[in-house]
Amino acid sequence: MTAPEVDDIAPGGASTALARQAAPHLVPADADERVISTDQVNHSVVVAGAVVVKWLRPPAPLPHRGAEVLAHLREVGFTEMPEFLGTHERAGCVVAMLSRYIPHAREGWDWYVDELTNDPTAAVATATRLGALTARLHRALATPSSIVPTPVDTATLLDEARRGAALLDEALGCTAGEAGERLAARAPLVRPAIDVLHQVGAMPVQPIHGDLHAGQFLRAGDTPHDSIVVTDFDGNPLLDPAEQRRPRSTLVDLAALLQSIDHVGRMVVKRNPHRAAEVEAWIGDAIDTAHAAYRSEWPEGTTPHHDEVLTALRAIQELHEFVYAARALPVWLYVPDAALTAMFPLD
Repeated sequence: MTAPEVDDIAPGGASTALARQAAPHLVPADADERVISTDQVNHSVVVAGAVVVKWLRPPAPLPHRGAEVLAHLREVGFTEMPEFLGTHERAGCVVAMLSRYIPHAREGWDWYVDELTNDPTAAVATATRLGALTARLHRALATPSSIVPTPVDTATLLDEARRGAALLDEALGCTAGEAGERLAARAPLVRPAIDVLHQVGAMPVQPIHGDLHAGQFLRAGDTPHDSIVVTDFDGNPLLDPAEQRRPRSTLVDLAALLQSIDHVGRMVVKRNPHRAAEVEAWIGDAIDTAHAAYRSEWPEGTTPHHDEVLTALRAIQELHEFVYAARALPVWLYVPDAALTAMFPLD
């Protein structure tokens, strides 16, 4: 998409100019602009209540992984995401990305926590929806397009194993206090669980979401019939761009989804400690339900050594959360602490 030259942090009116080029039918002459203040990394502006213009800070060099994934999904007909409207590129960089705005949408860290707090039975049904949606996403990502002509390949999971071992070492080094003691006590159980990835041989790999968690699921209402869409395909912020573009096992996403369901439960317990036993049971039921829905929706996506690999990747996801807490959000530490403790009980 070509557009008027603009600063990297867009001045007033620049978002409207881009939105009007991308979707003129959505942008009237008197369009207004509203900044989304919750976006702490980029600069996102809603134009005319219909188009989101996300200005990347800083602009991202081409090829841009998120833009490619969105264009691929649009081409293969995947509709369970905010409609992708295109990018603005300049000087070999993606400066802005545009998508359809979903009014009143809330991210899963808000709506799913509220749903579990108020109606655990409905929250289990939602886990089914998330598992099935993730399977449909993976099927779409495995479908050839002009952007990704041959999306599926095979590879070992040695890189995942090395990453897991490195995350364990880093998590042990940066986690202090009682949480650090609990992690250290479980390291002799976690390490061999990860080492399984050395033994499983080559497996299917393909493009994946790469940072799939409850916060990436947007919902605009609170009824069983309200649509849920998945968003934010930029990948894991702790990985460098080359790693983000590498095809990976879909079980990486599935592990992240299942653990984020666990994390929703930990957030509810943090606010309601008296419900700990109830929510612990809910976590197990919801994870099993989401996993079953995933396998039912996309049985061809089930891989050899599925359960052993999934256990290893779920453990690695929690180690990622430990490191994320240490690097960026210390108040989050209670979540992986509780989740990993539950995953690896001591005799």
